[in-house]
Amino acid sequence: MHNIIINFGTFLERFRNFFSFETKAREIYFRNFAYGPADTMTLLKTFNLDIIRLKFVYTMKKIFALLAIASMMAVACGKDNNDPKPDNGEYVKPIEIDGDFSDWAKLDSKKVAVAKTLTDDETSYTALKTVMVYADKNSVFIRFSFDKDQMSMDYAPFHIWIDSDNDESTGGYAGNFTESSIDVMLEGVFIDGSEFVSYDPSVYQWIGEPHASGWFWDELLAGGSGLCSGAGNGTEYEIELVRELFPLGQLPDEFRIGFDIQYVDGEDWNTVGLLPNGAPTNDNAGGLAPMLKVVTVK
Repeated sequence: MHNIIINFGTFLERFRNFFSFETKAREIYFRNFAYGPADTMTLLKTFNLDIIRLKFVYTMKKIFALLAIASMMAVACGKDNNDPKPDNGEYVKPIEIDGDFSDWAKLDSKKVAVAKTLTDDETSYTALKTVMVYADKNSVFIRFSFDKDQMSMDYAPFHIWIDSDNDESTGGYAGNFTESSIDVMLEGVFIDGSEFVSYDPSVYQWIGEPHASGWFWDELLAGGSGLCSGAGNGTEYEIELVRELFPLGQLPDEFRIGFDIQYVDGEDWNTVGLLPNGAPTNDNAGGLAPMLKVVTVK
């Protein structure tokens, strides 16, 4: 008898489209069909073998696909908050202002500016215990701890002092730090009525003579502008300052900053916590320290 050729191309093409992998159409040749059942069994065995191969390849592809997905999930879950640039380029905020400070531990400690108070025996104004500052291109994040026994827990004003142009020849307000080059002051409260409130301060610009002392400030923004937000828990508090809302334009990549907590008694405001602080000496009777230098993480 003439050779009989059975082409299973169409059949296997459907398998390929369904399972999304490539295979070649197979042709199974039968010769001398008259020889009977033996060759028919060969056909069936060959056909079954192809099906088994298809199932095996499909199963392996599913396994590889699942492993790839698991690997991508592991990489995604393993990313820390210190990298604000995911693969798709979307900004991810490294710190959430929610009173949960665990995300601070994920930052690179070398990129966090830190100031710690000296002891009561070494200096004055120790109600402000520690301050940490982390700045990226979008925001400046501040975390501080305080001694509630040295301050009022009914009403707690908090100042942020900024040398916003990183230029010691400008600004003023001598008396808090070794530099007298503060350009901007933020004044708001983080405790009101014995409860933590969001820090959303008024913003003032120095208008006095360079390096002068005294209270010469002009209001740039009233409280509630949205420049800052804050949240606290226990004896700690965190703040976010949004750089694009800063009233004097973008902060430079490097700037200097300082902080204090005030105690209010009627009309009298008194500093009870100041950072950075220093120990008094013969040449530095006030125990003034340099402001904290902050370098923006890029």
